[in-house]
Amino acid sequence: MATVLLLNNDEVEKVLTIKDTIRALDEAYLELDKGETANRPRTFTFSPTSHGRFVANTHEGLIRNKGVYDIRIVTHSRPDPGVDPTRVNYFHGALNCSLDLLYDINSGDLLAILHDGYLQKMRVQATNAIAARHMARKDAKSMALIGSGWQATAAIEAMRFVRPIERVNVVSRSAENRKRFVERMRAAYNDLDVRDCDSAERAVKGADMVVAATSSKVPVCKGEWIENGMHLTGVLPYEFDLDCYKRADTIVIFNRLHGRDYSLRRGPEEDPLDIPPHAELLKDAPEIADLVSGKVPGRKSEQEITIFANGGHGWGHDGGPGYGIQFAAMAKLIYDLAQEKGVGRQLPLEWFQQNVNS
Repeated sequence: MATVLLLNNDEVEKVLTIKDTIRALDEAYLELDKGETANRPRTFTFSPTSHGRFVANTHEGLIRNKGVYDIRIVTHSRPDPGVDPTRVNYFHGALNCSLDLLYDINSGDLLAILHDGYLQKMRVQATNAIAARHMARKDAKSMALIGSGWQATAAIEAMRFVRPIERVNVVSRSAENRKRFVERMRAAYNDLDVRDCDSAERAVKGADMVVAATSSKVPVCKGEWIENGMHLTGVLPYEFDLDCYKRADTIVIFNRLHGRDYSLRRGPEEDPLDIPPHAELLKDAPEIADLVSGKVPGRKSEQEITIFANGGHGWGHDGGPGYGIQFAAMAKLIYDLAQEKGVGRQLPLEWFQQNVNS
């Protein structure tokens, strides 16, 4: 009997490693460079509700040589939070339906339904690590980590996979959260010197790499702190100030895709063209696929300052539209690993099929 695999975040975490994630995304970016993929950028749909606000966030991607198409759908409905113009992701921590639907393009059949929370942080930080493999100094042993939340845990694992990181200086807005995070990371990595820093400037000083993993819409790192030879990367386009970009010798961006917002009413956080001040400096920058394919060099000297702008050039609700093929590549990887290891629940495919044309 044909089946559809159902996987939750705990099951995804059981089978997914950073090594496999980096490999799968490397392959996806090479296929992107060859023109063998299809992407629809992130789209947000908003509506007021009787008790607050509804938000839907979707991506779509297809990778021809993997034979798969994926659509990622994230929905929230909750009381409308007070708008904080310095932060993004206002629904962080709320219960949500965040699912990837993976399809076989040769049969059109649904292959899997996955929770994508764990997948999400792994795909972001694995992409940062892929860029760092090309752009950070090969002898980079220390990193400043700005942020102590969900993304930060994967940042350490990903960067240690591509560079011999021995020390991590951690800083974040909340001293309490930072302390708990540092304790967890010390327990997880016995061979790693994890330090609790009370200021971003102190954390950045002397580091070989600066990794921002925040939800900030205002800079958390200043150009005056940056030293020759550093590599900078983050998750949003706002985390590094204009001076950081002006000082950079080499900048690579994630992509130039523009997403769309659809809303019954507009609010300040729903502006479809939330362009950061450094956007002009990125207009001719190469993309991640150019870097992975070898069309452009990453680091050309030990003294260069390099930046990978994972958040792109700034866009809409949270700064970057992302690639649907990331979710397609990772959902296919997770599906294959789970099938191999017997993880997840099998549902009858016939539950999802119909013989009525639509």
